[in-house]
Amino acid sequence: MIRSSAFFILLVLFSCDENDATNSKKGNSNANFRTNEISSSKLADNFNLSEVELLNGKDSISYLIGFEISKPIYSNPELRTLDQTILYQGFEEETGTYNLVECQNNFQAFMASPGTIKDPDFAEKCALSLGRLSMDNYEKNMKQLGVIDLFNRKMICNGFKDGLSSNYAFRDDEKSVQLLFSKLDQVIAQRQQMKYASIKQEGLNFLAKNRNKTGVQETVSGIQYKVLRKGKGDHPKPTSRVKVHYKGSVISGEVFDSSYDRGEPAIFGLNQVIRGWTEGIQLMRPGSKFIFYIPEELAYGANPRPGTVIKPYSLLIFEVELLEIL
Repeated sequence: MIRSSAFFILLVLFSCDENDATNSKKGNSNANFRTNEISSSKLADNFNLSEVELLNGKDSISYLIGFEISKPIYSNPELRTLDQTILYQGFEEETGTYNLVECQNNFQAFMASPGTIKDPDFAEKCALSLGRLSMDNYEKNMKQLGVIDLFNRKMICNGFKDGLSSNYAFRDDEKSVQLLFSKLDQVIAQRQQMKYASIKQEGLNFLAKNRNKTGVQETVSGIQYKVLRKGKGDHPKPTSRVKVHYKGSVISGEVFDSSYDRGEPAIFGLNQVIRGWTEGIQLMRPGSKFIFYIPEELAYGANPRPGTVIKPYSLLIFEVELLEIL
């Protein structure tokens, strides 16, 4: 179960969302919603100063969001050849007025080969489709996070347009940019806590009852576990690489990940996983089998992997077999 950082907003289009919970940390680069390369002062110097006027904090954060959305396009040599006017036209269109499946197909067809990339008809369809997909992706993420009201759509579009055309409204103001994103993180955190308070309480109630069950033990940090089978040999260390079989579920019993179902044990470093696994698996010996009940703050907390049944602040239950310390 790879670890995931604090609050994030998934703005990078068409990113790979693998289900294997034991892949390397590359799947978690979406952490902490803040600006990165292009919006740093150093790289922003390569941009022209934008004429967009930012009147307040809402304008500023909206503009920056739009600028962020443009980055996967701006930074891709093939996508940068697309007609900016058509890209912006698609981005500005009202969401829900077009066929998203068709847009996705157009994009995939364009990227399929060097020949299609050079085809002007494909390029025009792709530009319109990519603009639409970019806005749709943004709106879905913001609605899911419950923060769509924090943004000005017009300024989102201005930021996106500036990003495509190498303009930027901020100059030598990296601290202010970081502060804006930090404040946004805080608001998202507060709203997530309110929205999922019942999920967090459900986990606390479960642990309170579970700790009194026969065979259940509890660590100082709050991890509860039950030994199903004892093993032999040394315990793994915090940085050990291990081979395990495991099944992960939520309180309802719904399974969100299983190496058993994939038919292949997982291999990973204990410094690459959620804190509950780093600590818990060190209690095991090769050949042992445990059940772990991991509190949300030692699992994914407010930031579960997208596309799974794990909701923010969910307690996680794992059945784990330690096969080998590598």
